[in-house]
Amino acid sequence: MKYYIRTTLERELDESYNQIDYTLIVDKESKPIDNFVQSLYQISEDDAVLLEDDLILCKNFDERIHNAIQEYPNRIINFFQAPWFYQLTKEDGRISYNQCTFYPKGIAQVIAKEMEQVPRIEKYPKSRQYSLIEYQAMQNLGLTLIQYRPALVQHLDMKSLLFPHSGAVIKGMRRCPFFIDYLDELGISYEEAKDYQKELRNCMARHFSEIEKRLENDNV
Repeated sequence: MKYYIRTTLERELDESYNQIDYTLIVDKESKPIDNFVQSLYQISEDDAVLLEDDLILCKNFDERIHNAIQEYPNRIINFFQAPWFYQLTKEDGRISYNQCTFYPKGIAQVIAKEMEQVPRIEKYPKSRQYSLIEYQAMQNLGLTLIQYRPALVQHLDMKSLLFPHSGAVIKGMRRCPFFIDYLDELGISYEEAKDYQKELRNCMARHFSEIEKRLENDNV
């Protein structure tokens, strides 16, 4: 299995990416939708995880990814979804977040070909278009995916470099309190997480406070 990261090369990756060997897929033309489709073609020759460049990977990320793939063989698996809602792992037909997704060998190319036939949805912001187009393509193909819980990545939720003109996003709305590292910190299972939502949000707030302080120090 291989890891691929979509990026514009305008910011450094978080040090948590050092856990894995990866290939960068660089958007040099600021055409994120086209870049996403081409990324699917590029990764299709392997079992592959496609990541964005604005994440924090959980501890023991590679081991946990492989365990999830073994648990759900030959399935598309999304590792970051619906961040503010407690949900158990489930089968679904919709991708709303493309931060970290596993594609079995060959299937990404099939989705890419179908995406090229789906009209662009101009009424939606460009930052949502490729996930909606992928969703429509998967519907056309009769494909579903596994929405895996808990989240194995955390979204930094900073200004999008892939979509710099996509409009304001409410700070924190694309972060996940059900990140597996927070569960480990509290010593609870995901099944118990619904009873610890306040504590998990406190973990998340403290985590991002530390990140923001570190970034401020780096910029001094």
